Amino acid sequence: MIEIEFSNPVSVMNSDILSYLEVALIDDLYEPPIALDTLAKALRVNPMHSSAIEFKRNTLTYAVTVSDVLPRRDLKRFIQDYLTFGNGYFQVVRNLFGQVVHIRHLPALYMRRRGDLGYTYKPRAYSNEGRIDYRDGQIFHLAEYDVAQELYGLPQHVSGLTSIWLNDDATLFRRQYYRNGSHAGYLLYMNEPSMTKDTENDIRNKLQAKEGMAFKNLFVNAKGKDTKAPELKPIGQVEAKDSFKDVKNQTMNDVLALHRVPIELMSIRRESITSLDLNKVDWLFHKNELLPLIDSLTELNGFVGSEVLKLNEYVSLEQGS
Repeated sequence: MIEIEFSNPVSVMNSDILSYLEVALIDDLYEPPIALDTLAKALRVNPMHSSAIEFKRNTLTYAVTVSDVLPRRDLKRFIQDYLTFGNGYFQVVRNLFGQVVHIRHLPALYMRRRGDLGYTYKPRAYSNEGRIDYRDGQIFHLAEYDVAQELYGLPQHVSGLTSIWLNDDATLFRRQYYRNGSHAGYLLYMNEPSMTKDTENDIRNKLQAKEGMAFKNLFVNAKGKDTKAPELKPIGQVEAKDSFKDVKNQTMNDVLALHRVPIELMSIRRESITSLDLNKVDWLFHKNELLPLIDSLTELNGFVGSEVLKLNEYVSLEQGS
């Protein structure tokens, strides 16, 4: 007979992703409060999360006019970084007379603050190859405010990382469930008192999950303690116990609430809503979400001393069609 133990539930408040204590200074460079590659991976594992960020990026880029010194491609990358990491970086290039001749995007994933609060580009974690230390006034840094520290920004969706990962876990579980034959492993129950230990171990070895299998099988031998015949039972049945659809819907609602993006504007049909005035939805999204973001972006104008970004006049869906 084998014993099966279940671990105690773990609170999401103890998640390693969210339980940072300080911004550590290592080799004269401050580390971000949350590993930036964690935020980058979150963008890839949840389609609703990435779609909401890309939608905001595209609408923001369309809503402003940029001067010749800032390529629109660099602006899109800057906005993508700001929405993903809570940090966006521009390098401002000036001529000998102090005039701005070019503004280019720097990847936020590799930007760090130095001990003197300057900025450094460091593409390799354990090597200084490719490292660039920038002088004062060269870097424009737009950071989403974090209540715990002021060196780096944190994206607004940090509180929903657990929902983003849960959505991914549900998808991976469902995929592996079907690849495994629509079951979550088997329980082989036998009642053979004369079975030797070697035979039991041989059966267990054959039931062990092989490479690529997501679920384990269990073997129990009652040693003649009851009269039950041998049974082979699937551990889980998708029709009765799988809550895949509920998990996907709930995590989708969490992600949309985090980004405050109307699902109707993303060309996704919500089952519970039949019709809405999309012009009103679009205007409210523009007024309540895009305008505050554009106001933050225009801080670049004050940094360089000229109008690089300018808000475009709002165009309704009817006018734009």
